[in-house]
Amino acid sequence: MPYSRHAFVTVYIRVLLAAVPLLMLLTPALAESAKRDYKIGQAAEARNDAIAAYRAYKSASELKPGEIRYRIAFERVRTAAAEEYVKEGQGFATHGNLAPALAAYLKALDADPTNEMAESDARALELRLQQNTHTQASTAPSGSAENMPESPVDLDIPVAGPVTLHMLADSKVIYLTIGKLLGINVLFDPSSSSNRIQVDLSNVTPYQALNIVGKVSGTFWQPVTHNTIFVAQNTPAKRKEYSNQALEVFYVGNVSQASDFTGIQTALRNVFQSARIFGIESNDTIVMLGTPDELRLAKMLIASLDEPKPEVLVDVTVMEVSRDKMREIGLSPPTSLTVNSGSSQTLEQIGHTSAYSITIGQAAADFLLTDSNTQILQNPRLRALNGEQASLKLGERLPVATGSYTYATGSTSAAAETQFQYLDVGVNIDMTPQIHLDHTVTLKLGVDVSSENGTEDLEGVEEPIISQEKAQQIVRLKNGESTILAGLLKKEVSQTVSGWPGFGEIPFMKYLFTTQKHEVTSDELVFMITPHIIRSPQVDPLTMREIDTGTADMIQLREPPGQLNSSLAAKPKAASSQAASHP
Repeated sequence: MPYSRHAFVTVYIRVLLAAVPLLMLLTPALAESAKRDYKIGQAAEARNDAIAAYRAYKSASELKPGEIRYRIAFERVRTAAAEEYVKEGQGFATHGNLAPALAAYLKALDADPTNEMAESDARALELRLQQNTHTQASTAPSGSAENMPESPVDLDIPVAGPVTLHMLADSKVIYLTIGKLLGINVLFDPSSSSNRIQVDLSNVTPYQALNIVGKVSGTFWQPVTHNTIFVAQNTPAKRKEYSNQALEVFYVGNVSQASDFTGIQTALRNVFQSARIFGIESNDTIVMLGTPDELRLAKMLIASLDEPKPEVLVDVTVMEVSRDKMREIGLSPPTSLTVNSGSSQTLEQIGHTSAYSITIGQAAADFLLTDSNTQILQNPRLRALNGEQASLKLGERLPVATGSYTYATGSTSAAAETQFQYLDVGVNIDMTPQIHLDHTVTLKLGVDVSSENGTEDLEGVEEPIISQEKAQQIVRLKNGESTILAGLLKKEVSQTVSGWPGFGEIPFMKYLFTTQKHEVTSDELVFMITPHIIRSPQVDPLTMREIDTGTADMIQLREPPGQLNSSLAAKPKAASSQAASHP
């Protein structure tokens, strides 16, 4: 056994020693491969191929996870790649290619899991695929319902075929005749009266037949059991006495602020004036007590109003273009004169003396032209909900002293009290988006560019002098379209003349005795704004259709529950009515 262990250790060490050179060769290869993928991504990004750039940057960041620039490039193109995948999926879906469309939506979610447009389109496409294969997922609750109160009664008519009836008789007789045809029981209010009516029905649904008789006879019917209806006179008192009431709790899950929750409650109270509605803001729920028809209509209304708010991601590219031009031309004459006194000498040497000596500096001819152009690029991102303001602040906060005078009790002298407030200095952008159904975005932009431009002494306090430039703009852009906001320009022109006074005014000779210096400095801020819709407005075409809600006195849905639910699920429905009751 000791020999075997020694042999194993020996083999293991040999394998490690053999693997070390291989790893040393593999590491540079991986680095070169990552660098090559990064260059491929840059080329793809330059030609606006977001998907190819995303794939290349992803490969580079996976090969070298520690390289920050690879990771930044990968994160930068994720949103654009997801948008391209969504467009690709929408193109497949338009031509009926559902499976490739779903695959494209899933790729979009893999690139950007926060893309709500891809998520909603994928969910809708899955429902279409389920309908095409006739598969339906069960939504029944898993808990036991033995102790739960029963739901409102739904009328279950055994006969679903069309009804044809031509009669001139008492209204009760006609009700009983229709009941026999449909296989249901009919009960009457003992205090209700009947009258003789004539009905001519051809190929109508069972619910339409019952509702037409109720309209003509001035009565309404109410289900008592799944196969029994109760008929009474159609008056407000009888309605209040016999109409069924139901209670339901609605969860409002997409409200982002109190005003949204209050708005939904206000809409419900205005539509359902006879119902009792209570809102619990702490858990975003609404409790409603009303007729079953009112509850069904309220559920549709809440589902339409409680849609997730549209959301947009805005790329803000801040560029500062600085240009400095300086021209200096001319001769630089001497600006100093030095006089040196002679040394002490004898009288006979006077004839050979020099009274003073003059030293002249070396003249210089300058011709200098410099032109520098510098771009400082910042690329932050702002994510905002529809109608909500988002702010971007790039710079610093400067303290500014403010003061007030206070008078002590019983004193006539005022005491100064100093407070400090902070001002945002730099680049401040305020943005309010409005996302439209046609996948365009209206941006209300406010740009404030400020900087400290020295200080000023105000009663012993050094206060900063703030230079400020503001711009406001309202633009409407397509998804992914860019706009340029420019014109915030600061330009300084200075001209300096140095040399001998007076000689600089002589034409054609001023450059021999003076130096002319002309300098132009300009700083311009350019903003490039690009919106990317993350979540578009969700409008269900079924909620946009007209719904028959009965009369002004009573909300009564025409469809029976089964057909109403099927219409919400975009299934074929039979034309039926319930003009005077809740089926």
